[in-house]
Amino acid sequence: MSQRFYKTILIEVKKELPNEGCGLISGSGNVCKTIWPTRNSEPTPYSFAIDPDEQDQVLEHMVLKRETFMGIYHSHPYGIPVPSRDDVAYAHHPELYYFIAAVGGGKEELRCYKIRNGKVKHIDILIE
Repeated sequence: MSQRFYKTILIEVKKELPNEGCGLISGSGNVCKTIWPTRNSEPTPYSFAIDPDEQDQVLEHMVLKRETFMGIYHSHPYGIPVPSRDDVAYAHHPELYYFIAAVGGGKEELRCYKIRNGKVKHIDILIE
């Protein structure tokens, strides 16, 4: 992903503080190209939910853009960018990348993971 893309995710989730921010990511191959901010339909500092209707609309826009649904991002306000128990429990799409941003504390950081059958694997983000 580009440096701009990385920073844009951090900007988007900071807009939702003190609650978790969230959205979807599309692209092609392993290159993230488009950020799709979504509304946290259950806003709290400890969880997020994306409305299924809004998600379906975003997925339709991805198809029109000829991009593939690659991942989901959300923030951990005032926490660290590692999957929580809930993040692991609700990760039902092993093909997707799960991005978690830490934004409310001193250090801002975005990390990426693959989650399959309760197993979490850290994925390095290549910044171009």
